[in-house]
Amino acid sequence: MKILFFLRYFRDQASSRVRGFDMAEELKRRGINCGIIYGSGKKNLLSFLLKLMKYDVIYFQKRYSERDIKLNKLARMIGRKTFFDIDDNPLGVNLNPKRGRQAETMMKISSAVIVGSHKLRDFAQDFNKHVCLIPSPVDLNYYTPKKNLGNPNYTTLGWIGNGIVYKNDLQMLIKPLESLGGKYSIKLTLIGALGQEEIYENFGRLRNIRLEIIDWVSSVDPLAVPSSISDFDIGLYPLINSEYNLYKCSLKALEYMAMEVPVIASPVGENRIVIDAGENGFLASNAKEWEENISYLIENESVRKRMGKLGRRKIQENYSTEVCASKLIKVFENVEG
Repeated sequence: MKILFFLRYFRDQASSRVRGFDMAEELKRRGINCGIIYGSGKKNLLSFLLKLMKYDVIYFQKRYSERDIKLNKLARMIGRKTFFDIDDNPLGVNLNPKRGRQAETMMKISSAVIVGSHKLRDFAQDFNKHVCLIPSPVDLNYYTPKKNLGNPNYTTLGWIGNGIVYKNDLQMLIKPLESLGGKYSIKLTLIGALGQEEIYENFGRLRNIRLEIIDWVSSVDPLAVPSSISDFDIGLYPLINSEYNLYKCSLKALEYMAMEVPVIASPVGENRIVIDAGENGFLASNAKEWEENISYLIENESVRKRMGKLGRRKIQENYSTEVCASKLIKVFENVEG
């Protein structure tokens, strides 16, 4: 079996990194011939066409433009198995109906559809009889938890992500943090602000909290994200209950858990599945619950440690790159062309 991964982005974008590059590298370790093409443009198109005849399986990761649809049809026409992988709302950030129709077409013409969440699985099943849920995996070769808890002088609350996309979601933390700052010694670390003024202004007004805002961390280095998370005592994952967020695959929560960091998240999207409330983290629906859950974990260091280990175990058993690669191989083998 020879697999061509046709990725939307380079590895500096999380979806292509974990669902494309990391997965292809794991398959290569198992002796499977994998090629990778990423990005767009004429050079990208020419490379695809030149390599198309050399591979049995074509894996379209988050690609569903009109050009991608034509390339998928071409691959199917010459007898190749094609798989369409998607891990976000099919309509895109702006909920564009045209994007949604393109995603539906891509699902219909592919041999099978690979999705990253239960919500996406429900969506895709209307358009293809072969739909497989494979989570966005975490490569545990790079995620090594710290042996000791953080700084004894304060508790570090942390978030990592794309500030452009999540700046509105982050605002739900302001009210609970205003209250908590007067009760506890807290450091708040926000990684990935990407220069967004709203993040700097709104969180800069918080009193009695040590604030660290980092604009950007390169995820091209596979150790960069794990290293950034390693100092967190508690991982935060706020999400507005919006149509776009319902399709989220909880990668942030998975990365926190892989580093044995207990997570507090909004009960939105795949978070309800990933987080076992009270075991490896908590779900918070409003400001009161955010404040209560953060307070509880600040006051109970032993609980943080226990939750962190249970979270890591869940990643090892269900969400590691090794586990997800095994599932993907079975899909490749079992789905007919």
